[in-house]
Amino acid sequence: MSKKSNILIAIVIVLLLAVGFAYWYLFFYGPGNQVTPVVTSGRPSTGFTPFSSSPVQTPDNNGNTNNSNTTQASPAPDSGSALPSLRLLSNTPVGGYSASTTANTKLASSTTFIRWIDRGRGNVYEARKDSLDITTLSNTLLPKVYESVWNKNINAFIGTILGDNDTPTVLYSQIIAQTAPAIVKPITASSTDVSTANTQTLTPFQLKGKNLPKNMIAYAASPDGSKIFMLTNENNAGVGYIGNFDGTTVKKIFDTPLTQLNVEWPEANTIAITTKGSASQPGFLYFINPKTGLWKKILGPTFGLSAKVSHDAKYVIASAAGSNQSIFTSIYTVSTLKSSDPIIRTLADKCAWGNFNKNMVYCAVPTQIDQATYPDDWYRGSVSFIDKIWQVDAITGEVHLVTSIVDQSDRIIDAYNLGLDAKDDWLFFMNKNDLSLWAFDLFAKQ
Repeated sequence: MSKKSNILIAIVIVLLLAVGFAYWYLFFYGPGNQVTPVVTSGRPSTGFTPFSSSPVQTPDNNGNTNNSNTTQASPAPDSGSALPSLRLLSNTPVGGYSASTTANTKLASSTTFIRWIDRGRGNVYEARKDSLDITTLSNTLLPKVYESVWNKNINAFIGTILGDNDTPTVLYSQIIAQTAPAIVKPITASSTDVSTANTQTLTPFQLKGKNLPKNMIAYAASPDGSKIFMLTNENNAGVGYIGNFDGTTVKKIFDTPLTQLNVEWPEANTIAITTKGSASQPGFLYFINPKTGLWKKILGPTFGLSAKVSHDAKYVIASAAGSNQSIFTSIYTVSTLKSSDPIIRTLADKCAWGNFNKNMVYCAVPTQIDQATYPDDWYRGSVSFIDKIWQVDAITGEVHLVTSIVDQSDRIIDAYNLGLDAKDDWLFFMNKNDLSLWAFDLFAKQ
């Protein structure tokens, strides 16, 4: 090959390389090809809102947040657009929650607020019915919060934490403003004051309080959130006390040989006590007058009994171990103790009565109930359900399907710990499979 041919080939190669480089540059970096950050609207198309966190708001001394300083965690929906009916409030395990329409007195118009505790760290979060924002109220370290009940304004709670060897400790904690950094020790089961909890980063909001009696085995808040009923184990006997919500001014009202009990305070003059349900043991439901300490048997003996009492103490939804290893569910009218068949089949642990419409009960109902020992196998996690939410009118017996949860969520939900806000606008529940927290708008357009 001649020298001239070699030069010509080299020129052609250089030209091809130049054209290739120019094409590559224009394809990746030319006009219209730069990568632009994507900003989401905060309203996923799947119908649920994922857990998020936002900068801390400034609270006042009553635990109310200053919404004028709110930085949104996600953009609010455009005016006229609807919030999703089903919302995932917390994707991490929750140690109890409560709702109130009086949590923030600075808003011109009232709305429902919900607050909950992160089960792992003890952070307190807040959400509003009319917004997708989730606010971190406190990051005070309060680990292993297992359960909690709250006062009316949801600025204080009584909760159970698990310390060394999973030993339970019950404490009272108040949400208060923090004016200066606090460098303190983390709380343990042997601590004597919640104010010794550690804050990982400074916030204008913290938890302070105290431990309650170590031998407490159950507790329930009064309907107005101002009192607390406490059941303690003293010399292997159950002793009942009533006191202020912070555990002060305590008065003994009864003692009993029973200690394995679930407690409710559904109505001002009624404390409900149910023996813990087991298919192998007869169960009983009693009403106790908090003023006199007098007992009245309502139901029992019934094997596998669990029960939820309406907020006027006129009705009870109860479940029991049914034939063929199934579940039997009934609604009782307390004045006559006559029962009716609500058609649905579920455990009473998966139900909640309305606060405004006191004759309405909302239940998570399994789409299928496999043969098992109920309620024992469900308690221990040997069986799990795929639920739909149903509403039952205790007066008329009318049954209404509220929502098929699985159609609107990204996971299988076995709902429990149901609750409603004061106006029965919002239904809350936890998923037993992962302890996540959800909210459903009962008046959203489906």
